[in-house]
Amino acid sequence: MNLMPVEAVSIKSLEFSEQGRVAQTGPDFAQAIGQGLDQVDASLAQADAAARSMAAGNDIPVHDVMLAMEQAHLKLQFAVEVRNRVVEAYQSLTNMQV
Repeated sequence: MNLMPVEAVSIKSLEFSEQGRVAQTGPDFAQAIGQGLDQVDASLAQADAAARSMAAGNDIPVHDVMLAMEQAHLKLQFAVEVRNRVVEAYQSLTNMQV
């Protein structure tokens, strides 16, 4: 087993904008959540289409339908867990005494 050391994070590696704020290198939180929800919605729609296709008598393997449904179920569970964590974090912030 080859173990690699963890590199230290330094403030020098952060890029600062003109106003002294850290430059944004990726999507913001709202965009990331929106993209995640779009993926969950697409997965649910794909699973629904596969189930409807099989129910209509089209030649689609049962295991493909079950895989699509399980993937959609797992993505939905993950989205619900993220929502629960965000709500929990918000509640802990609102209950914090100043």
